[in-house]
Amino acid sequence: MDSLNQGRGTLPDGPDDPNVTELLAHWDELPEEGIANITAHPVHGARLEMLRAADDWLDGRTAGTGSCPSAEILYDFAKGPGYVALERHDQDEILRHLTECKECAELVGSLESSPPVPLDWTPPGPHRGAGDADPDLSSKPAPWGMPHRPTPIRLLRRLAPIAASLAVLAGGLMIFQGGSAPSDLPAYPLLRGSAQGNLLFPRGPVLFSIEAPDLLFELNPVAEAQGYTIILRAHAGGAFAEGSRVTELSGDGPELALGEILPAGHYTWEAHATVNGLQQPLGERDFEVRRNEALLRELGGQEPYERVRSLHAAGYWTDARAAARHLPPSSERDLYLGSNPGR
Repeated sequence: MDSLNQGRGTLPDGPDDPNVTELLAHWDELPEEGIANITAHPVHGARLEMLRAADDWLDGRTAGTGSCPSAEILYDFAKGPGYVALERHDQDEILRHLTECKECAELVGSLESSPPVPLDWTPPGPHRGAGDADPDLSSKPAPWGMPHRPTPIRLLRRLAPIAASLAVLAGGLMIFQGGSAPSDLPAYPLLRGSAQGNLLFPRGPVLFSIEAPDLLFELNPVAEAQGYTIILRAHAGGAFAEGSRVTELSGDGPELALGEILPAGHYTWEAHATVNGLQQPLGERDFEVRRNEALLRELGGQEPYERVRSLHAAGYWTDARAAARHLPPSSERDLYLGSNPGR
């Protein structure tokens, strides 16, 4: 950080310069002259503005975010590395919140990615030992009635390389949201390609029905993959449940249909891609098949587009996608399902 005179020196134009990345990771420690110099820069000024806005949001200082769960709770919901398992009713509340709050949904997508190492570039001070408390931790009350855990005031410092590229991420989000394109279907809040490798759907709650099964396992395509394998396990729920194998699916493409009705319960699916004859693990994802007779009765009298909207609003995104696949081809349908081939 001192190599650029704490931001007061001449700044390189390249966005990947490590000295500038370190400056941005510690922007809150820079002198006013350094902040002003970075703000005026044609490239790094926008990056700093995005970092400051994101940091304000994470600290809860932005107006209107008082009812939102904290970044740490969203991280646990996204099941990032080292997550703390949430209770089912807490997961349901957050799931309902994400259908209404685009900002939280976008943050969940970014938090699902594994943070790079090292996580903290700040060396211990002379009076700070291994067992001392981290001075970056605050004592904010835990939201949503959940057990209190220390909240990092500068979460972006722990995820510095990710935070330094938030401007690029924001650009991608604007493209994904599709601008102001008209649509009769709800805006889909999750980021494609995020979250525990390439596993997309099913996720969250899945509606139990005795009708013809329509459960489709969706993956992001893997470059040069010759095939894909899905291993499905059933278990009792919980962070450490191993479960028993239900079935195994294989196919040439990144979408594999189950073709059978699953009983209500907790499930984990594990995916692999075959690349150059070798099995490449893609990660795991959980979902839960639930009985909801009231919702099934409500859906029975609805027209197709309304059925998709009702399932989406209730948090049954996997089922909403299944219903959307039966709609006539249209730009609204394609926007909801995404632009990947076969959707």
